[in-house]
Amino acid sequence: MNEIPFPVEDYILTRVRKNDVNYFLSCIKETILSSVSEQEKSLSDLWIDNIVSIVNTNLSEGAMFNEAFKLIRKTRNVGILWMGKSKDQYTCDDTGYLLGIFIEESERGKGLGQALLNSAELWCKFNSLSSITLNAGIYNKKAIDLYLSSGYKPQSIVMKKFI
Repeated sequence: MNEIPFPVEDYILTRVRKNDVNYFLSCIKETILSSVSEQEKSLSDLWIDNIVSIVNTNLSEGAMFNEAFKLIRKTRNVGILWMGKSKDQYTCDDTGYLLGIFIEESERGKGLGQALLNSAELWCKFNSLSSITLNAGIYNKKAIDLYLSSGYKPQSIVMKKFI
């Protein structure tokens, strides 16, 4: 799928191409950093490049069923949507998986997050998937608020302890 219908005028959601990969990876990096604790952020020099490298490999080799899209306003990149197909961790049913979502700070507060979630749901419908799953970092309050206000409900809690 090269484009997903996007419900906001003057914006286009189109497939990430090779020349878009650096922009896409920078968005993923920012998304990840906004989802971790201050302690983890302070140590991110030790791990963030590994995560970004794995994402890049996943994009280039198609290690799993996934599609990456960029949001464009006129000729400027303003965000991303990264979707995949996975199995529900409890039922093993096929589910759409929102792997990444990001909107440039200058474009926030315009309803684009909700619009990207709507496009994610369309992607799932196009791929015959009847549910969508995502992970949200506990420190990313704005994202959690967006997901809750869009009808997403917590399904599990991931716990961590530093030792």
